Amino acid sequence: MIRPTLGEEPSSGVSSRQPFSLPPAAQTFYRPELDGLRFFAFLAVYVNHTVAFGTASHHHHLPDAIAIALGTVGVAGSFGVDLFFVLSAFLITELLLRERRARGRLDVKAFYIRRALRIWPLYFVFLVFAYALTFVVPHEKLAWWQLLGFALFSGNWVYIVHPVPTVAAPLWSISVEEQFYLVWPWVVRHGSPRRIVGLALGLVAIGMAIRLGFGVADIGEPWVSKNSLTRVDGIAAGVILAVALGGNMPRIGPGPRVALLAGGLALLLWVAYGFDLFEAHTETLASVMGWPFVALGCVAVVISALGRNSPFDFALKSKPLIYLGRISFGLYVFHQVGLLVADRVFPRFNDAASQWLGHTALGLLLTVPMAAASYRWLEQPFLKLKQRRFTVVGSRPE
Repeated sequence: MIRPTLGEEPSSGVSSRQPFSLPPAAQTFYRPELDGLRFFAFLAVYVNHTVAFGTASHHHHLPDAIAIALGTVGVAGSFGVDLFFVLSAFLITELLLRERRARGRLDVKAFYIRRALRIWPLYFVFLVFAYALTFVVPHEKLAWWQLLGFALFSGNWVYIVHPVPTVAAPLWSISVEEQFYLVWPWVVRHGSPRRIVGLALGLVAIGMAIRLGFGVADIGEPWVSKNSLTRVDGIAAGVILAVALGGNMPRIGPGPRVALLAGGLALLLWVAYGFDLFEAHTETLASVMGWPFVALGCVAVVISALGRNSPFDFALKSKPLIYLGRISFGLYVFHQVGLLVADRVFPRFNDAASQWLGHTALGLLLTVPMAAASYRWLEQPFLKLKQRRFTVVGSRPE
């Protein structure tokens, strides 16, 4: 049973006419363990993009058992996107609820400005870079209409209509988030906690119904995994977690936390191995139920780390992991560029284990400094403006 930690609920405060004038208790909600989890979410996606041979039992360089195990981990790595969804929806819903409790209302315009200052600088600079690559790298293809789709935060629909062979392809998930957050502050502004949870559950139900319809009509990838309505389970789960905790942190012992982490990871691996969610023709029941199971597994991972008494604090709250988590947006954006360079240095990475190891390591080693440079010189100036002018409840350390 999860019990709230006493003393972590923000004081309700009295609504103020001064913008962003808040009681001290409501000014900041920063959880360093969320930064650590963000890095692991990115790392999972990175593994998915470097272990790409799936769960087939035969691999021309590996024994079957090892191939199945590595392939399952690789497929499960794709669920790092869902972990990002859970973390983002949890944090944003929590911040919005705290703002509403502290001020008695939400400043939706300020929310949109905060999202723009956090996402747009790196997002649009990288889109321009990705489009420029199409003129110098033969296999990079990003047509003008696809670029426009990504610029309008419809990249996931662009991907569905025509899969995009470009380093910008992973940005489809940013589109899904931005579409959701276009309407979400209005829901929190006017909805009671019960109604918010009801709407989140409704999103899950809609996603399941659409996946059922796709299964009956034999519509498969990428209509399911890139669809704004069928990949929303993680976002809904993050919303429900924020409302369920009510501004508090779970207070559970180290043993249950370890069990939650193990159970969550086991659930994700089970879905990766047995549900074939990314196959062209996934079994209908697996498609309907697989994504809620993924969301549940990600929530278990988050709860295992969130709050005090976590046996994982020594790692998740270490300075290196916190820093890597802070630059995780850049890591996610740039990692395909790192792998593009690694492709040239290790062209036989699909044929030799040593080449694969070198390819994987080099891609990561190139990604980190690119993300660090982006965070330092491109993102931070806008983040400081966001914090100074438009933040109501802070989510970054002082």
